[in-house]
Amino acid sequence: MTTLRQFTLVCVVLALAACVSQPAGFQDQLSDWKKVQDAREEQADPERDDLREDADLQQLLRYARANNPGLEAAFHEWKAALERVPQVTTLPDPRLTFGVYLSEVETRVGPMQARVGVAQPFPWFGKLDLAGDAAFEVSQAARELLEAARLEVDQRLREAWYEYAWVDQAILIFEGNQELLSHWESVARARSETGIGRHSDVIRAQVELGKLQDRIQTLVDLRRPLIAKLNAALNRPPDALLPRPTYPLQEVPELDERTLMDSLLTTNPVLRAMNHRVEAARVGIELADKEFYPDFAVGADYTFIGSASNSSLSGSGDDALALTFGFELPVWRDSYRAGVREAQARMERARLDQEEALNRLSADLELALYELRDAIRRVELFRRSLVPKGEESVQALDIAYQSGEQGFLDLIDAERVLLEFQLQAARAEADRAIALAEIERITGIQLHPEL
Repeated sequence: MTTLRQFTLVCVVLALAACVSQPAGFQDQLSDWKKVQDAREEQADPERDDLREDADLQQLLRYARANNPGLEAAFHEWKAALERVPQVTTLPDPRLTFGVYLSEVETRVGPMQARVGVAQPFPWFGKLDLAGDAAFEVSQAARELLEAARLEVDQRLREAWYEYAWVDQAILIFEGNQELLSHWESVARARSETGIGRHSDVIRAQVELGKLQDRIQTLVDLRRPLIAKLNAALNRPPDALLPRPTYPLQEVPELDERTLMDSLLTTNPVLRAMNHRVEAARVGIELADKEFYPDFAVGADYTFIGSASNSSLSGSGDDALALTFGFELPVWRDSYRAGVREAQARMERARLDQEEALNRLSADLELALYELRDAIRRVELFRRSLVPKGEESVQALDIAYQSGEQGFLDLIDAERVLLEFQLQAARAEADRAIALAEIERITGIQLHPEL
């Protein structure tokens, strides 16, 4: 019985040896994941019908973050990466063996009848820690990619929302001009009937009205794919009803372009994810170096021994306990060297991928900043200068036409110019908001905290 207790003690020690520590920060990240999960469950709406008719962009963004399937997929990818950490930091399963002697082996204290053994394999010192560090870096990368997915969904939603707002505003502009042209058409008809004006003025007004109606219909038809695009980001049916956006759109906050460019490597979540991948690849090189060292196993064998033919013999029938130790023979050195070269190549690939992404995102940011500056300039030009001058010109020519001092063609030309100025002003405002959304996606910096 004493020997059996010793064997049990060895098994317990081997079981405790299987408890390997996890990387620093792993429990913090698990806690972070739980917080994100709780927040998503709190925001999620199973019925998906909580968008009120007066919902604003902020509410749409919150809804998309809770219901978008792409974000949900990235969230579960992060969870899967986290679950990988305890798998690679745990010792291999212990091995339990049984043996029965087909022909009993006689010993001085009795015949050997059967044996049972347990052995715990141990990777070389540091292997599990390195594997855990590499898996943890991959999980950190997955966390950053979740943030990148959120920024992508936000940008898609906001771009579609601003395009939708532009279409609505353009329709209002066209309808306003349509009312004005209808008024002029009735004035031209009255002048023609009294012999003061020409019938060709009526025809010109009707032609312009037809052109305006065509452009209005085009924009009305454009609403449908824009609504479908918005609903796709919200994970709703393509034709689900949406609130109507309003002008003016948000203003531009103060931006330090140089700071945005210089901090891109630390603020963009995709680049941060790639940095974690580089670190994981670096740890992979250390892990590959460990393959040159042997893994080993520690265990115990318990042998059942029957009673000796002379039962009065001291130790008769006492079972035997043996501690065992074994190790692998790392003789295939070329294979291990190839593994190191593979790990080095993977690290270089990860580093170059990050460099390429930084170059691409830097160029994208430069373009987005240019588009923002250009849109700001056009908003100022049209809103403050050209639209007021166009309105003044139309008012003056309207008075002059009705008094007979100007021709109807001059009035139509002035109306066309004003219409284009108004459309360009609305377009510039939408372009400004879209450029700002793109800058937020690229930099990862929320420039409008209220959104």
